[in-house]
Amino acid sequence: MNWLVGIAILLAFGGTNFWVWKNKRSDYDEEGILGLWLWLVIVAWIVSWGFKWWSVGGILLGVVLALMIWCKKKKWDTWEWADVVTRSSLVMGGAITLAKGMWISSLTLWLGVGVLWIVSKTYRKWRWYKSGKMGLVALAGGVWWMGVWMALAPWQIYKVYLAGWVMAGLAVAIYLRSGHKFSQIWPKK
Repeated sequence: MNWLVGIAILLAFGGTNFWVWKNKRSDYDEEGILGLWLWLVIVAWIVSWGFKWWSVGGILLGVVLALMIWCKKKKWDTWEWADVVTRSSLVMGGAITLAKGMWISSLTLWLGVGVLWIVSKTYRKWRWYKSGKMGLVALAGGVWWMGVWMALAPWQIYKVYLAGWVMAGLAVAIYLRSGHKFSQIWPKK
């Protein structure tokens, strides 16, 4: 079974890396794109060993921090890359869970890929998301990942509560990123 997981990781890594390279090579350095992908996979692998008690949440936190460090170092737009990495992470997660025989989790992650693809193609047309800023796909993907994490840990109540709090924080970030303000909800008298 371990060799199947390894093959799934390699195929998902190769597929997502090719997709990102194809779409971003005109705007970014090709070696930088490959370097980012290798950096994120190495960090995810290292973090998955160190944060076994935190499982998916620890890996996601490590990848987010690694992405922020890389984008700051290279002076790349973090939100743009967060949108790309989030969709790719769902593809990799779907491949890994499928290789482990976790069909429902895999289908849920693949469904998330489809939902995020639709969101990425349409969110700038939404009247509600008036700012049109990048990052909505990443934040929505974060909510999706936390939902999967909640579903995988029904008997570990602290993970369910932590994922719920993270989802609430991501929902607030989506609201603020859309160009709305809390003063529109609770106007001052």
